[in-house]
Amino acid sequence: MNPTRRAVQKEVWIGRILVVGSAAILILIWHLWASNNSPLISPTPGAVLDRLIEYVGEGRANQHIRITLQEIALGFLVGGVIGIGFGTLAAEFGIARRVIMPYVIITQALPKFALAPILVIWFGFGQEPKIIIAALIAFFPLLENTYLGLTSTPAEMLELFRAMRASRWTTLVKGRVPHAVPAIFSGLRVALMLALVGAVVAEYVGANKGLGAQIIVAQGTLDTELMYVAFVLLTILGLALDKLHGLVYRLVMRRLYGSGAAAATSDQPRVSV
Repeated sequence: MNPTRRAVQKEVWIGRILVVGSAAILILIWHLWASNNSPLISPTPGAVLDRLIEYVGEGRANQHIRITLQEIALGFLVGGVIGIGFGTLAAEFGIARRVIMPYVIITQALPKFALAPILVIWFGFGQEPKIIIAALIAFFPLLENTYLGLTSTPAEMLELFRAMRASRWTTLVKGRVPHAVPAIFSGLRVALMLALVGAVVAEYVGANKGLGAQIIVAQGTLDTELMYVAFVLLTILGLALDKLHGLVYRLVMRRLYGSGAAAATSDQPRVSV
């Protein structure tokens, strides 16, 4: 085995051991702290695990997970299309950048969560306000990373395309976009997690279904165990989405650059927003 490859694998295993060990320490601290306090303040890890198994086993969590996942997926999709589209326009056309960027700054200056009550008034208590909030939060990292990725194409590559008299479209599709893939996927990773946060927090305002709504219900009834169960489910959902993103990223890199590049980029892309 290549010494560099062996060193990378060793580092990966050390990282995994440290993650598991630190998680065990945190759970132990949680158990000790919860054991010396009222269950209303914090249930023990064992109590939360028992409630989680019961909640999921009886199928009571299925509808709430499905609702929240739909909001995340649709918000991410809408925000992703807008973010990548506007980022591409801003990178390709100077006039588009001058028109788009002021509005982007304005949308980012507005507190999106404060818009939730207004969106509820406009669209009702359905999924639409949650999807809009998720999309508004998710689109900016994708716009920024798409713009940075497309504008960081090496000058030598652009000179080659110009020498070959390639059209703007050909240069974009065959030159700029492949070079920008890691940056775009970095934005996708951030956008995916922000869509989750946006959907859940939007459920706090006006929803009776979804994991965020369950947290508010649990808070109102002082059911701390249920609140912790919702937190655990959201954590699992976030980890699963992140793993799915990593799988898609590796498949795309393998398709573009071959198995060697896919192996070299087996870790998640760096975040650059």
